[in-house]
Amino acid sequence: MAPRLKYKNIDFLNHLGNADKPSLANIKRILKSFGDINKDLGIKIAITGTNGKGSVAKSLSTILKNSGFKVGLYTSPHLFKINERIQVNDKCISDLELDSYIKKIIDKQNKFNIKLSYFELLTSSAIQFFKFKKNDINIFEVGLGGRFDATNIIKSDISLITNVGKDHMEYLGNSISKIANEKAGIIKKRAHVITSATGIALSIIKNHAKLQKSEIYEYKKDFIVNDISDSSEYISDKKIIFKSSLKGLHQKKNLALTLKTCEILHDNFNLEIKKVQNSLSKVKWKCRFQILQSNPIKIVDSAHNINAFNNLIENLDYYYKNKKFIFLLGMLKDKNPINCIKKILPYSKKILLFNINNPRSINIDYIMKQDISRKIVKANKEDFISYFKSNNNIIVTGSIYFIGEGFKKNQKLLG
Repeated sequence: MAPRLKYKNIDFLNHLGNADKPSLANIKRILKSFGDINKDLGIKIAITGTNGKGSVAKSLSTILKNSGFKVGLYTSPHLFKINERIQVNDKCISDLELDSYIKKIIDKQNKFNIKLSYFELLTSSAIQFFKFKKNDINIFEVGLGGRFDATNIIKSDISLITNVGKDHMEYLGNSISKIANEKAGIIKKRAHVITSATGIALSIIKNHAKLQKSEIYEYKKDFIVNDISDSSEYISDKKIIFKSSLKGLHQKKNLALTLKTCEILHDNFNLEIKKVQNSLSKVKWKCRFQILQSNPIKIVDSAHNINAFNNLIENLDYYYKNKKFIFLLGMLKDKNPINCIKKILPYSKKILLFNINNPRSINIDYIMKQDISRKIVKANKEDFISYFKSNNNIIVTGSIYFIGEGFKKNQKLLG
C-alpha cells in the first residue's frame, strides 16, 4: 500500500491562530499581488449576522446550483473536515487542491514577510480557488463581525445581515449598537442589503446602507414568510408557496432572506419558481435543529450561543410541548454557558456536560461548583455514543466542534 500523502501546507494552516489586531491590510496586499481581487468572482454575496448565516448560505447555494449555475460556497466552522468550508456545487475542495492553494498564499506571504492568521490564509485560498473555477456566483459566510473580517476583502453585490445579538463581544463590542456597526461594515457602495435585524441594529444598518447609497430590504416591511396549512408562503414582489426541509420556527426568517436574494438575482439569472420550490424541499444542512429520529426523539442542534438557545427553546415548545430530554452539551466558555444551561433546565431530565478538545472549552468543574441543579452531570467523551443510542429522548447541542468530535467515528448517524 502506498504511503499516505502528508499535506504539510494544510498542517501549517491548522497550527495557526487568530489575528493579533483587526485589519484587512495583510490579506489585501497578498491578494492584490495576484491581480484584481474581485475579478472572475461573478456575482458576490456576503452573509453576516449572529445566527442563521450558514442556513441562509446553504439554502441559497442549493437553489442556485439546482437552477443550473456554478456556485462557490465558503462557510465556517466545519463539522468534520476543513475541506467542508470551501465547496463548488456541493463538492468540497480536495486535500490536494486545498494544500496547493494554501501553498500559493504561503509563498506570497513569505515573499512579503507577512504572517496571515488561520482565517485570513484559508479565506485567501478560497478566493483564489473560486477565481480559478470561474463560478457564476460566490457566497461568502462572514467568519466574525464584518468590517475587519477577512471575507470583507470582497466587494459584495448583495450583503445579507440575518440578525444582531450579543456574541463575540470580546472582539465586536459589548453592546448591540457596537456589534451592529461591525456587521454593517460588509455593506458596499450601490449594492443590495437584505436584513431581518430589528431595533437599534436595524437603524444602524439602514444608516450604513444610506451612506453607501445601497438599496435596503427589511424583513416584515419588504418581504416575509408566513405559515399556511402545512406549507409556507413567501410574500414580496413575488409570491412563492413552498415546503422546506429545514426544521425550526427560526428558519422562516432565514428562508425569507434567501428568497429575497433569489428575487434580486432573478434579473440576472431568470430563476424558475418550480426549481426554487423543489430546492427548498431538499436543502441539507446538518446539525441545525436536525431531527434524526422520532421515537425515541433524537435531535442535533448546534445552539452555540444564547440567541441560538432561545431558538432551540422556541422550537421545543412548538414541536415537543411537555416533553423532557437528556441533553448532551459541550460549549465554549465565552458563550455564556451558565445562562444557556439555565435555559434548557426546564426541558431536561438530565444535562450531561462534555469537554471539547479546544482551549476555549467550558470549565466543567467550575460549572459544577455553581450548584445550579442536580440534573447537571459531568460526562466522559467516551460515553457520548452510548448515551446518544440509549432509549431516551436525546438532544445533542452546543458548539459545532463538540458535535463534530462526538460523531467523528460515527458520522453516518447524522445522515
